[in-house]
Amino acid sequence: MKNRVFAFILLTALISAAVGAATAETREKVLSQMIGNGLANWHYSGKRIDDDFSLKSFAQYTKYLDYGKSFLIQTDLNALKVFDRKIDDEVLDGDFSLPRLGKQLLRQRVLQVRDICQEILKKPFNFSLDQQIELDADKRNYAGTLEDLKSWWFLRLKYLTLTQYLNLSKADGEKKSADKKRGDDFSPELEVRARNAVGKSVQRLFERLLQDRSEDMQALYFNALLSVFDPHSQYFPPRAKEDFDIDISGTLEGIGALLGEADGYIKVFEVIPGSPAWIQGLLKVEDIILKVGQGDDEPVDIVGMNVSDAARLVRGKKGSLVRLTVKKTDGRIMQIALIRNVVEIQETYARSAILFNEKLKKSFGYIFLPKFYHDFNRQNGRQASEDVKDELGKLAAQEVDGIILDLRNNGGGALDDAEKMAGLFIEKGPLVQLKDRSSPPQVHEDSDTHVSYGGPLVVLVNALSASASEIVAAALQDYRRAIIIGGEHTFGKGTVQVMLDLDRYLPAEMARYRPLGAITLTVQKYYRITGASTQYQGVVPDIVLPDAYSFLDVDEKSQPYSLPWDTISPLVFTPWKNSFHDLAEIKARSRQRLNSSVRFGQIAANISRLKKQREKTMVTLNLQKFQSEQDTLFQEAEKFNREQVVFPYLQARSLDTSQAEGPAAAKADLDAKRKKWTEDLRRDPALEESIQVLNDWITLAQDH
Repeated sequence: MKNRVFAFILLTALISAAVGAATAETREKVLSQMIGNGLANWHYSGKRIDDDFSLKSFAQYTKYLDYGKSFLIQTDLNALKVFDRKIDDEVLDGDFSLPRLGKQLLRQRVLQVRDICQEILKKPFNFSLDQQIELDADKRNYAGTLEDLKSWWFLRLKYLTLTQYLNLSKADGEKKSADKKRGDDFSPELEVRARNAVGKSVQRLFERLLQDRSEDMQALYFNALLSVFDPHSQYFPPRAKEDFDIDISGTLEGIGALLGEADGYIKVFEVIPGSPAWIQGLLKVEDIILKVGQGDDEPVDIVGMNVSDAARLVRGKKGSLVRLTVKKTDGRIMQIALIRNVVEIQETYARSAILFNEKLKKSFGYIFLPKFYHDFNRQNGRQASEDVKDELGKLAAQEVDGIILDLRNNGGGALDDAEKMAGLFIEKGPLVQLKDRSSPPQVHEDSDTHVSYGGPLVVLVNALSASASEIVAAALQDYRRAIIIGGEHTFGKGTVQVMLDLDRYLPAEMARYRPLGAITLTVQKYYRITGASTQYQGVVPDIVLPDAYSFLDVDEKSQPYSLPWDTISPLVFTPWKNSFHDLAEIKARSRQRLNSSVRFGQIAANISRLKKQREKTMVTLNLQKFQSEQDTLFQEAEKFNREQVVFPYLQARSLDTSQAEGPAAAKADLDAKRKKWTEDLRRDPALEESIQVLNDWITLAQDH
């Protein structure tokens, strides 16, 4: 409620400032001034809209305008550069000269490149040459001349045709056995088919780029400006606002992947728990989607497409087939087929299991929480904190020796649930501090003295544990109530955003400018009870394990203009009275196990391999070499997966009592999922190490 009242006051002030300053009533002017005033007056950072802002915004705008440096040439950049110190004045005055010129120059180059591509694709490509292409735009300069741009597009079209050729080869069953020399069986007929498919795909790209979508160009401009303040402040044009509302409601049928734009590519930012993609398990965070195919239709190239259009291609009716051509983080290019469906809500809820270690002769409770959910639309709707409380009751009844709360990949949710969940494990006291730009910090406390579970506790996290997950982990770590285990640090999102629907408060006399869309503004930051922010640095675990996401630059500090880590005054609090007294010894024992662990050694080696492959952005256009490299990547991935073993002494039993509705097939499906889930638990080395840490806690406490 506090955030809603704050949003109302903020938006009222925003509108008043914008309307009061507007002299010429145009939609662009009103929209620009509303956003400019919001940033200047209400964003948490307090950054000034000045020449420094202009220079940074200009760099972001040119990057957004031509992701991949595929269209503009140096003379275009020079023409735009006259605005690099004027953006601060233009945004507050509502002047749209820069984005209008950018749109004009981009359209001109797209038309030229379209003709260039048509000419290039008339001739077959020679894949026996030792040519290469640099796929990382940050490692390339803008083309100096139109001829340089033509050379770049020749390489890009050749790369697209090469990947399409290999896809067709596999689909037609023409891939030779691994012991035969690659490239000797080149098929001119397949090359023609691949080149024609690429021609159709890029033609659709040009058609999209040439559509007169003023809304998209406005959004591009405003988001460039907002990104200079922080990564989470964003403008949603009306069409994108509709998409956002659909995603939040969770009612749309699709595959369950949250997509975003990154350097001109459509990237998977999140896989929604309970969704078809999540259940199948092949599509992962940081995968780049190159093409989308509907059923058996020709896949559409979505490189360079805006995320709204890409999402519309990926979505679809329940039961329909979508084929995604993705580039994995290790460089593999593969096709993933998914049957669209609605999110299986049951899969998003907290659930628990009993883990019995035959060597230790001890039982441990395990609670899996894929996300912090809270049904605000129903009075007695499900909420994560209450469900975790129920699972704790089940585990206590089983007299477990310790409990593991798994928050890995949990992107957060409602603050209220985070506070209640942390409060389940302590008697009472402060849990987190919230601070806006100018007011003193608000202290949020647990006032309920009831403790749902008071025994040994481990919290599992990784680089994708964010927001509410970090609040829970930080509070339990500060109270010395739990041992935190995971990667080098959690995500590091310690900020709060409000979404402002700009139409709701537009004066009646300006109703003709609707719809305006919405903006999210970062207005608060979270702070631990120690006074340290969870922003940027995240939560550093007590025991660090190799984390497959640690090298992928998915965390907050890897984002441009993320807000810095800082501190405020600490609070007075009393650590957990039954705290473990020898964390140093527990950490030493864990380190010794990790150093001698074969599986963790394999994981560390695989991370090193992935990191090396990710840094390799120069790709060969020689068919034999490219195919050989892809085969090697697939073999290495398969080898790592084969090395995954079940811990034979670890038994897992689900405590999930939910029942599938409908025919017997539905119950069988649910039973199969639960069986797979418990088998996967027995393969999880982080879970096995957590059990060992809990055992150390217990034995050291007994010795003490």
